[in-house]
Amino acid sequence: MLLIVLSFFFLGAAAVAIGSAPAIPPIVAFTVTAGAVIILGAVAVHGRQSSTVTLNYELSGEASDRFDALKHAFDALAACRRIWRIPLERQESDWKRNAGVARTVERAQTSLTRGNPHLIESNVDFLRIPLGKETVYFTPDCILVVAGDAVAAVEYKDLEVVCKPTRFVEDDAAPSDTQVVGETWRYVNRNGGPDRRFTNNRKLPICLYGQIDFKSAVGLNERIQCSRVDVSEGFASAIIGMRAGRA
Repeated sequence: MLLIVLSFFFLGAAAVAIGSAPAIPPIVAFTVTAGAVIILGAVAVHGRQSSTVTLNYELSGEASDRFDALKHAFDALAACRRIWRIPLERQESDWKRNAGVARTVERAQTSLTRGNPHLIESNVDFLRIPLGKETVYFTPDCILVVAGDAVAAVEYKDLEVVCKPTRFVEDDAAPSDTQVVGETWRYVNRNGGPDRRFTNNRKLPICLYGQIDFKSAVGLNERIQCSRVDVSEGFASAIIGMRAGRA
């Protein structure tokens, strides 16, 4: 409150100084204006500090080992050549013009990093997965789901994690670290051959990707795909391992 009162005082004094510039010595005008800036800066810093939540962890041996395993699995997943979030799947009516697939996926590339949410300080770097309007943070004791100013905490035991390999017809070049398990045509006949009515018909690789679904009772319902099946399975296993010792 004192900072706020002082800021109003200095702002008023600065306004008077600006309006009466010829009649006020420059040093006075400078001092009043600088005081207003310093006080407002102090108010901003104080407001940020009072809003910041500090989370300091002292992990036991087993808890530290589990979170270390999760971090290693996360780093391996983050090193994939391609990672996508999958916000929507839809049935495809014209399968002949879509390489023979029955569903098309609207996907967007994302990247995994370590970092903490705004206004949270910690002695541990959280594991961050951006998923459109939501960002998921894996911490030593729970998962934080941040959407704008809203934050929800999900316990590891309450998070449903489903991991499986999935075949994907890649319209672009296959990522260099993925497994190509076949190929098809951009425009395909029912027998699997090319539809020769299209002169620009080309072969497309069928890639084997890792897919992870995250679901919880608080409304988390997200899916990611990555270019390596093994690291997706490793990350899902590490998340399940975080449930150990939590009733």
